[in-house]
Amino acid sequence: EERLVAPDAFEALAEGRTLHFSLDGVPFGSERFYSGRRSLWRFAGDGTCAEGVWHARGEEICFVYPGPKVGPICWRFLREGEGYAARLVEGGAETGFRLVLEAMDDARLACPGPEVGS
Repeated sequence: EERLVAPDAFEALAEGRTLHFSLDGVPFGSERFYSGRRSLWRFAGDGTCAEGVWHARGEEICFVYPGPKVGPICWRFLREGEGYAARLVEGGAETGFRLVLEAMDDARLACPGPEVGS
């Protein structure tokens, strides 16, 4: 059974924590959530980091990061049984790209640079 997690409930769950995601069982990345709907994403593969902000768009959670990607990256965050997953949405439809939330903790992300991750 799966249930959609509303953006306000997601914010309550994620703020002040780091969420660790996998793709097909392989670590994909981690995101630390701060107050004011700010976040810091770190890819598992190469360790690159990006500071972002997120907002609710209906039932979707949409992230905006600096850089060449145009427009927000939107997800539906779902409770699946005992765990959580995030499904990528483009143009209001799920794409089939799905990340599984493997763990949540209070760890800071190891990101290079004087401002990032502080």
